[in-house]
Amino acid sequence: MFVRVLCVDWLANETCSRTELRDACIGAVLGAIRPLLATDPAPDWSR
Repeated sequence: MFVRVLCVDWLANETCSRTELRDACIGAVLGAIRPLLATDPAPDWSR
């Protein structure tokens, strides 16, 4: 839900750059799945 709202807000207002939007979306997905996995899928990605 967070990613959907973030994308709709970006389309309506462009409150951040496309790169910042991508990083926020990827960060949200990684934050949601990291606790469920035995190994980190993206160890170099900031937390």
